[in-house]
This record gives sequence, structure tokens and C-alpha cells, in this order.
Amino acid sequence: SPYAELWLGTHPSGPTTLRDGTTLESVVGGQLPFLFKILSAGKALSIQAHPCKDGAKRLHLENPTNYGDDNHKPELAVALTPFEAMCGFRRLEEIAILIKKHPEFAACISNEAKLAIFLCSRDEDDKKKALRMLFQSFMSCPVETSQVQLKKLLKRLQKEQSVDHVHPHEEPPWERKCARAILRLAQQFPGDSGAMAPFLLNYLLIAPGESFYMAANEPHAYVAGEIIECMACSDNVVRAGLTPKFKDVDNLVNMLTYSMGGPTINAGTPAYGDDRIMRYTPPTREFEVMIITCNPGEDITLPALSVPAIFVVLEGSGNTDNEEG
Repeated sequence: SPYAELWLGTHPSGPTTLRDGTTLESVVGGQLPFLFKILSAGKALSIQAHPCKDGAKRLHLENPTNYGDDNHKPELAVALTPFEAMCGFRRLEEIAILIKKHPEFAACISNEAKLAIFLCSRDEDDKKKALRMLFQSFMSCPVETSQVQLKKLLKRLQKEQSVDHVHPHEEPPWERKCARAILRLAQQFPGDSGAMAPFLLNYLLIAPGESFYMAANEPHAYVAGEIIECMACSDNVVRAGLTPKFKDVDNLVNMLTYSMGGPTINAGTPAYGDDRIMRYTPPTREFEVMIITCNPGEDITLPALSVPAIFVVLEGSGNTDNEEG
């Protein structure tokens, strides 16, 4: 059977066991500070963010059923195939263009919030306040209104995407990509206004070997493709759309940083003087990822590590020769 996620770690929501039935936790002598996953997104995952440490403690205390631990969950994603994701808010200038161009999207936002976007100064704090007002207004739109407007939007976009429709030459590629993403998400989640998320979030396509880091309190949704995902040892997810699972819109609105622009795309750095070992080091102390490419007939020497590590073979086979056997 195909799997969407492979978990490797000691988190109680999915602790890893070895073939002989012993737990990974007993082998390493305690909890790992990270959770390692192989993720295959055949269908978009929810619009979500992960809390910071203080936020995680509060959420766990207030709602332990939906937030089962009190740890933060920054995460690093490294693409194994071409990978599509929505990460971080668009810049206000782009959102303003989309509000003007798509009346159905505009109808899901209060006039006050739209004015805040159009009249916003260049001050970064003012921009964040305007963006928060916009996002809160959109997420608070009555379901009846958002579903009606989504139907209108889809009907128009489908017509514009048809063979008979000629796109104006001045339409930028990012706007066309945004429209196609909405049509795709709406097919996967009928009636969910979260399908309009590409109007708010940056839509990324990253190549195999490229990575990005999602800090705490930043919105994202993984759309399609396969990645290695490594994160702090937590299962805390605050969701807001594109999911049948528990949605916590109020906490999501309150926790986000409202920073604008997509994440930095990183291709890794050669490690230990060997170009076959690419290291991906995020700005957090709990974990890092290395991808090792050893071609047929080659051998490769890895340094002894002073911390627990998980080694996963993605393709091919080979032998190890070390003091541990």
C-alpha cells in the first residue's frame, strides 16, 4: 500500500520500532530531539503553521487533545522530486493586485481590510497590521459567502483557462500559476475556501536537492511531490483550511508573524570536503540533514558522529563497514 508519510523518531504519536520489536527510544537511550519523515504528497496537505515554544506550551495546556505536546516544530524540507508548496505570505503589492483582479476574492474580505491594504504605508509594522486584518477577515468570512464566491471564481477561471480564451500578454506568469493552483486545489477539496489560499501565500516549485526552512508561526501548505522533512520532536499543527481535521482559525490568526515573502531556497553545502555529501543546516539546534550520493563501485567515508542519527537508504543498496558491525 502507498503511504503518505514515513515517520522515524521517538515521538509518542508514532514511535519507531526496530525489526526485533525494540523501540528506537530504548536503543538511543532516550528521546531524539528531532522527528524525521519521508513525505509523499499526492494531494495537498492542510494550510497550517507550527507554534513557537511559548505558544506550544500554551496550546498544550489549553487543548491537550489537539496539541499533544508542548514543543515547537520548526521544519526543514529537502525535495526528492519536483515539489510544490505554498509558503509564507505574498507581499502586499501582489495581494493588492489580486484583490483588484478577482472580485470573488475581494467579496470574501471586509471593506475595512481592503482599505488597509490599499492605503498602507511603507512601514513594515503597518504592513503586518494590514496583512493580519486581511487574513483575519478572509478566514472569518461566512461559509455561505465564501462558497458562493468560490463557485463564481472557479467558473470564471475555468473559462479563462480554456483553449478558446486568449490571455492578455501583460498577464505575468505568476498570476496564471496562481489561477491554475486554485483550480487544482478546488478539485481536491470541493467547497473549501482554502482553495483561494494561492491569493495569499507564495506558490513555490523547488527542484530535487533544493530545500527550504519553515520557522515557527509561518503559514504553509505542501501541495505535491516528495520530500525529506526533518523537524523538532513535535506533532503540533495549527490548521485553517484544506483539511477535514480540526481547524483552529483563531489561534492561527493570533500566532502568525505576518512576515512577507517566500522562504530562502537552499541547495545545500558540501560537507567534510566531499561534494557527494550535501549538508542542510537550519537555524535551529535540534537537527540537520545530509544527503549522501554514492555511485556504483564507489565507497565513501563518514565521520563518527557524537549525536544520534538516522540513516535512510533512498535508492540502491550497499554495505557498511564500521566498528559497530
